[in-house]
Amino acid sequence: MTADDVRTEIRNLVLARDTEGLAARLPTLTGDERAAVAAELPGLLAEVRPRLAAIGWDGFAWTADGHAARLSEALRMTGAATVPGPAGAATWLTKRDLNPRGTDAPSPHRLVKALSGRPAAWRADLAARIARRVRRPDDRIVPLALELLRDGATTPPDHEPLVAAWLSAAAVAEDPLTPHLLPRIFEAAGAGRALAGETLTPKPSHWLALTARALPREQVIAGCVRRFLLGGDARDLRFFVRLHTLVAPAPEESAGLVRDYLRLLAAAPGPVAELAWQQVRRARLDPADAAEAVEVMTFRQEAKLAVKGLTWLDRDLGRHPERVADHVTALTNAYAHASHEVRDRAVALTLRHAAHLPDPAPILEGAELLPPASARRLRERFVEGWTGDFTPGRLPEPVVPGPFPASGPHGGPHGGPPGEIGWIGVEAWLAAVVREAHAHPGTLRERLARRFGEDLRPVLYDAPSWESPRDWCTALARELVNPGEDPGPPGSRPRRRVRPDPAGDLGHTLYDGMVTLAATAFRLFPALRTMVPIHELPADVRADLLRTDDAEPDLHDLYAPGARPASAGWSRLPHQRNCAHPHAFLLARLDELLSAAKAGALPPVLLATPTRADGHLAPETLLTRLAGYADSGREPLPLDLEQALLRLPPGPAPDLAARAKGLGSAAGAVVARWFERGAPPPPEVELTWSLDLGPHGDRGLGPQVSWRPVEPTGLAHLDALLTAPSGTRPSRRASRRFWPGMMPHHRELVAAHLAIGLTGRFDPPDLTIDDLRGLASAEGASGPATALVLAYFLTLEGDDAVPPLLELAARGALPAAETGRLLGLLGRRTRHETDPALPSLELAAKQGAHAEVWTIMRHHLPVFLPREGERARRPHTDAVVLATDLATWAGARGEIPEVAAHAERRGSTSLTRACRNLHRELTRPT
Repeated sequence: MTADDVRTEIRNLVLARDTEGLAARLPTLTGDERAAVAAELPGLLAEVRPRLAAIGWDGFAWTADGHAARLSEALRMTGAATVPGPAGAATWLTKRDLNPRGTDAPSPHRLVKALSGRPAAWRADLAARIARRVRRPDDRIVPLALELLRDGATTPPDHEPLVAAWLSAAAVAEDPLTPHLLPRIFEAAGAGRALAGETLTPKPSHWLALTARALPREQVIAGCVRRFLLGGDARDLRFFVRLHTLVAPAPEESAGLVRDYLRLLAAAPGPVAELAWQQVRRARLDPADAAEAVEVMTFRQEAKLAVKGLTWLDRDLGRHPERVADHVTALTNAYAHASHEVRDRAVALTLRHAAHLPDPAPILEGAELLPPASARRLRERFVEGWTGDFTPGRLPEPVVPGPFPASGPHGGPHGGPPGEIGWIGVEAWLAAVVREAHAHPGTLRERLARRFGEDLRPVLYDAPSWESPRDWCTALARELVNPGEDPGPPGSRPRRRVRPDPAGDLGHTLYDGMVTLAATAFRLFPALRTMVPIHELPADVRADLLRTDDAEPDLHDLYAPGARPASAGWSRLPHQRNCAHPHAFLLARLDELLSAAKAGALPPVLLATPTRADGHLAPETLLTRLAGYADSGREPLPLDLEQALLRLPPGPAPDLAARAKGLGSAAGAVVARWFERGAPPPPEVELTWSLDLGPHGDRGLGPQVSWRPVEPTGLAHLDALLTAPSGTRPSRRASRRFWPGMMPHHRELVAAHLAIGLTGRFDPPDLTIDDLRGLASAEGASGPATALVLAYFLTLEGDDAVPPLLELAARGALPAAETGRLLGLLGRRTRHETDPALPSLELAAKQGAHAEVWTIMRHHLPVFLPREGERARRPHTDAVVLATDLATWAGARGEIPEVAAHAERRGSTSLTRACRNLHRELTRPT
């Protein structure tokens, strides 16, 4: 056949995708015929390239035409069999055009058959070149590289990715590559990860059995240790750990590797360290090596390994107790371990061999790392006459509130709308406004006008209701500046018409049209004024909007009292059912004051203005103010009077009652009855835990806050404040920081309103740590509601809740027992974990509240500890350990039945040992 005939024949076989025909024909080509076909390859590849393009990415997956895949295989076979040199053939076989992504690698057998006409040395060279191009076990060329190496019985090149690829490929019986590649698994990167799935049970899998059978034992043992020393994570070393376990070296086989095993104890992954420990403990070590081994084991963070080290040390000291001095470092390492079991074993071991310790100073220094209860046992043993080292801190002195400021924080009523300045600023500002409205009305009006400008009107008056005390104060200021300007809520106003003026050039016409459109939108949709602050617009635009407002002569000025129709009666108070009772009380009092200003009947003085910065009102001051009203023949505002009563000391005062009666006014009679009976008792709050089913099926347990009705006072708003709300959802309570100042002697009542919906599914609640601080600074009895708020913030805020706790303890108002019980219930019945509370409670104990915190833990443990059938967790043990320290500091006695039950259980879990320590502390003789 001529060269053209051969080229045509091969070309037809390629285009027909006849890979079997090519595998049979290509080995028979002569050298000249190969050269002729090789010269034709570039043109043939260019001709079929459009067909190969049928393989590609369609945006969702790789798509491949089966015909195109066979065509690429045919081209690879033809090039490999005809390209002159091995380097060119390797380049052809790995050409990107012929190895499209998304297709499976073709079977290498046909290609190897097509190369059978090449010399053996040429095929060996090609096999080595292809093998060196392997980068990952999933490379397309891996099957071809392995098949070429096996076909020529060629020694594989020293290439680590090839070893991992060989291990990941399908196993071949009597594989000729095994003698060459199997010994390399101990050094090749990626080999351990490729073999991570090998298992020992129920019987050793393929590679484990093959390695143990095919390689000498000493080579396997040394190879495993060498691989361990190279490092890697637990997954990379898993196969070699199992192989080492399968081989199970005898002590004499591993004797020469003891130093290497000792090196592995320090930093190797846990399974490797455990395996090394098994070899070390069976070896004959000199005392220095033994001390080093135990020291390293007790330094590791894995409790299991540290316990094994201490157990081995205990056995060694049982035979040689005089060696305990060599192991002091190991013992002090264990003192600092995170595991309670390790610490307890180390302390017990120290006490058992204390007689052989020549110098206890290192032990006493290490005892600083132990919990106080454990450290106490060491100090009692090694320090003669030691009785205790806990010096309790002193509780802080209760904060003594100063006098109430005479004016607002900015120097008077003209200082600005009291926004985020707190309840003291609002009360002082209101008192100053009322006082100045009678003494210097003209000066007051001028000052308020400068601060409360007309630009505030759109945003203020277009709101359907006012939720914030700031809005009510702003409305009061505007009423005093321009009486009667309030046009009422948007829904109560008459409709208005607007006709735009189209005069002017195109630019002015467009601008005027847009201004008119904006003005119309603001009229038709007044709520836009609450979202678009008109007063922040440029001055010229704001002026144009106002001129547009006045463009219609038949329309009245929105804020002109004389042009507005008579009001039909309206209020900007939010609906009662949407407000927490204290919030509704505050807003109603502000509405009462604003209504008095609109009627020109502002009182000369506010009865409820406190005399102390905590909200307290001195009875003498109240009587003086009432006398002023009586002398002028006026009666105070009802809600002002009710607020004043809430700020009085709660106890009866018969002598003051007689003086109040002598005033001869209706308000004096109300105050007299209050002095005779005293304030209503604090609410008897009840917490009922119930299932809370959400709209989407989410469930949770939360305490429902309720309290028994108190005897009515006959004052409607005050009685509403003393009544528990009917719902469980937290209502609007934007003024909650005012509440302690509104009810300064009624801490539990404030807490009850704050606690509503606190831990239910309506999260996150709007409470902050400042609410707890305000609660702690109040006076009055504490109960379950105060305990719930405190427990809640202990689980969330941690150390930030410590100062309020200390303040409550210093005032003798800390509901410690109830707080402990509720901490346990929160951890058991809600998603609020009690773990964050433990360090905070310890901090509070060290700062002087150790007796109170012990009471908290004494009532916390019976609720929190796991019951029969429940799994013990780390927080359970931590809580018992903290309770042991607190019992030591507080000198507590008397067993806790739930702790005693755990202490009597069999076994040696961390929780059981901790309960035994606590039980021993509580029952030891004084």
